[in-house]
Amino acid sequence: MATYTHFGKQPDVLKHLILCEVLRNEHPQVYVETNSACAIYPMQQTSEQQYGIYYFLEKAVEEDNQVLKDSIYYKIENAEMQRGYYLGSPALAMEVLGRQAQKFLFFDIEKSALDNVERYAKQAELQTSVRLYNTDSLEGVMKLLPSLPKDSFIHIDPYEIDKKGDSGVTYLDILIQATQLGMKCLLWYGFITEDDKESLENYITSNLKKEGIKSYTCVELTMNSIRKDSILCNPGILGSGILATNLSQESQQIILDYGN
Repeated sequence: MATYTHFGKQPDVLKHLILCEVLRNEHPQVYVETNSACAIYPMQQTSEQQYGIYYFLEKAVEEDNQVLKDSIYYKIENAEMQRGYYLGSPALAMEVLGRQAQKFLFFDIEKSALDNVERYAKQAELQTSVRLYNTDSLEGVMKLLPSLPKDSFIHIDPYEIDKKGDSGVTYLDILIQATQLGMKCLLWYGFITEDDKESLENYITSNLKKEGIKSYTCVELTMNSIRKDSILCNPGILGSGILATNLSQESQQIILDYGN
């Protein structure tokens, strides 16, 4: 099993809830994920997971929130959690898109994570549509972009979107390049203090403006316990955001509605 332990925390709820609904609406032929991690995880009942996916499922029922219960994310994860597992974004993408997608391209630097994705793809009978890249996605995805069809969907899921890799590019650079090529993009980012939040927001808006990208959608989920430059507690990241480009008007509204 790969060393990833971030699954099922509250940032995943926002990220995966929106991802599933947008994919169902956009139904792309090619799905690309920059930081796939695993497809399926055995649940561990950590405090962060209790505050994340367990809390989400319980509150959707307790408050009889039909909007949340009607979401494809709720339906998929509720059924999977009863078996003791959580589905990560690679599995969610495969479940939502299925055979209507021609290709699923997953990048990760951990081979064990990609092995997990491969096993899930075989279980879902989608192995012939899946391509695995055990390499640095900053360099790999940038090289791949020009060869992809315009209607590809790029899911950019790192933690730090403003740090340059060995190739000299950042994950925001990937979004910008893919957006300029006309591709649909969904980028997730995290922050732990208000200073981090402000810095990332400035980084995003200034770079998008510089590249002439005026149309985009962005929502953030920020915990009340966040502080300017200190950390009182960490329920699995104190804040996270979703940045989207080139999506349909309906998908943009989906992001805003679920963000609320």
